[in-house]
Amino acid sequence: MKYVLIGNPNCGKTSLFNHLTGSRAKVANLPGVTVEPLVANVKRRNGKQHDIQLVDLPGTYSLYPKALDEAVTRDALFNPDHLHRPDGLLVVMDAANLKRNLYLTLQVLELEIPTLVVVNETAPTSWSPEELANTLGCPVLPVHALKGTGTSLLMDHLEAGLSPSQNNAGLDSSARGWRHRVDLGALSSALPHLSTAGLELLVTSDDLPEWLSKEAREALQTVRTATGCGASELQLGEAAHRSRQVRSIATKALGQNPPASRNISARLDRALTHRFLGPMILMAVFFLIFQAVYSWATWPMDRIDEGMGWMMEVSRSALPEGWWTDLLVDGLLAGLGGVVIFVPQIALLFGAIAALEESGYMTRVAFMNDRWLRALGLDGRSAIPLLGGFACAIPAILGARTIPGKRERLLTILITPWMTCSARLPVYLFLIGFVVPSTPWGPGGLLNLQGVFLFGIYAAGLFAGLLLAWALNRGIPKSAPTQFLQEWPPYRVPSLRRTLEQIWMQARAFIEGAGKVIVVVSILLWVLSNTSPGGFEAIDSEYAERMEQNEAVSGPVAVSEKAQIQREWSAARMDASWSGRMGAFIEPVIAPLGYDGRMGVALIASFAAREVFVGTMATLYAAPDSDEGIGQLKERLGRELNPDTGKPILTTATAMSLIVFYMLAMQCISTIAIVRQELGSWNIAALQALGMTLLAYLAAWMTYGLIS
Repeated sequence: MKYVLIGNPNCGKTSLFNHLTGSRAKVANLPGVTVEPLVANVKRRNGKQHDIQLVDLPGTYSLYPKALDEAVTRDALFNPDHLHRPDGLLVVMDAANLKRNLYLTLQVLELEIPTLVVVNETAPTSWSPEELANTLGCPVLPVHALKGTGTSLLMDHLEAGLSPSQNNAGLDSSARGWRHRVDLGALSSALPHLSTAGLELLVTSDDLPEWLSKEAREALQTVRTATGCGASELQLGEAAHRSRQVRSIATKALGQNPPASRNISARLDRALTHRFLGPMILMAVFFLIFQAVYSWATWPMDRIDEGMGWMMEVSRSALPEGWWTDLLVDGLLAGLGGVVIFVPQIALLFGAIAALEESGYMTRVAFMNDRWLRALGLDGRSAIPLLGGFACAIPAILGARTIPGKRERLLTILITPWMTCSARLPVYLFLIGFVVPSTPWGPGGLLNLQGVFLFGIYAAGLFAGLLLAWALNRGIPKSAPTQFLQEWPPYRVPSLRRTLEQIWMQARAFIEGAGKVIVVVSILLWVLSNTSPGGFEAIDSEYAERMEQNEAVSGPVAVSEKAQIQREWSAARMDASWSGRMGAFIEPVIAPLGYDGRMGVALIASFAAREVFVGTMATLYAAPDSDEGIGQLKERLGRELNPDTGKPILTTATAMSLIVFYMLAMQCISTIAIVRQELGSWNIAALQALGMTLLAYLAAWMTYGLIS
């Protein structure tokens, strides 16, 4: 059996889906989090494995789709060949917004698919399940999606199977004034699986589904023409009748008093969404988040760095000498150490954003930014994907499906990769120490200067993206503006358990995603760095002779000279290796940016995933006979001289040039693929990646030239 969850955005569908299936899909107290179907089997119950599959569809306010995510939901119910065509429906309603949720519920009941209505009681309200069930003509069950209250009875219904609803409150055809003028016979023959009311809903829609056959398309166009009205006029007429239905149902079954949470939320909104005070509060909130990223994560980061250094040292001493020990220590462990050290800071950032989403504040952010975003060719709904880009560009670009305007959606997708994602965060955290000292700053030394600089990087990336939107907006042909309508959920105190779950899920996904790439890249780079087309025999022989001469001398000078010989020997082997040859090949291109060949190899490797850069640096610049952590590596790169330039490998100018490059360049190959998927064009995806990379190169070149 396959049951589909359908409901308004932010009604609790995904929370109920997670509870019934044991999944960990992302939830938040804002619309537009689910933008594509989620599928899972229900959990075992009383030791019994069920053959029941649940599908969580994107939220929608009606079966008249205005955006791509809403079309996904409509098509799953109307298309007979759809992958997620249901055997039954679970319509989820929010107890705090029953009247608003009834519009969609009444439409769904007319489809004559077996239906069960689930009311998610997240706020204290007064309503009658019996009266609502009698009026709607189908079972109505109160549940608490987060706590699981009422889900046992819900499972009883799912196991027994659902019966077709009676839809006692349905909108009959006589209420649709156009029905007496048209004949649905041809359309019904082309779409025999749809009820009469379903055919009428399809006629009233303003789009033409791609899955329709040629015969069905022609019949649908004929009926729409015969109505003598446009889609908007038809929908307005039906909305008037629906409103009367909803008022009638509310009088019988729903409480009329708004929940207390609404009154509290209204008072908070006077300050948090104020025209001038609201944006200032928003900036202050994110400024404090970036301060916490540095201030609170220092201790665990130091412990992780020490632990990785200890693990490398123990591994080298416990294992016999050989190439595979070097591969494990200098390649794999050094590369992984460049990722896991940043987990505390990334977890703090994810946790803060998850708490803001669950509180309901992030929904207001879209409203506050709607006016000036429209001046750039975007709209308020663009704010959520852009803020989502601070975590990862891929789900953020998918989140742009909630934007109904094609032009606004295109601009949002084009600028989202310039938001500073979590994959870039390890790169910035690694490089900021070369640009800004970790010292107290501001009144009373309460602020961390590196945290202020990190906030500036995020702000600069956002500003660059918005500047690009402004420029593109002037060149792309204008289209009719879309209306911005969005439900505001009541504020609620974020759950510590759910926030910690989100931190764990996001941190684990970061480690697993980066770890897989790091393993492959570290092994590949170690092999390329330790093999040579001509071998290392001549180099090893020369430096072995120098070491023998050095051992004949004692004293501090001999110790210093020995360390210098080891560094020169390591550099000579690297230059002769395959990776050194690769670096030498690309060095003329990247030298104007202040990078040497090895840094260029790390730069290219990071196009697989940005966080790979730090691990690659740890592999390529590993000190001979030393198992150092990332902190020690940073100190050494700031002192060790580049033999070609005579300057340290990483200077303020070089680090700042890298920061600017990563700020503006395309994030990764996966982002290019998802842009192509969402826009349906390899040309646009390739032009976006090429344009961003060229702009990043020019900006990094100018930055290095100005600072050096």
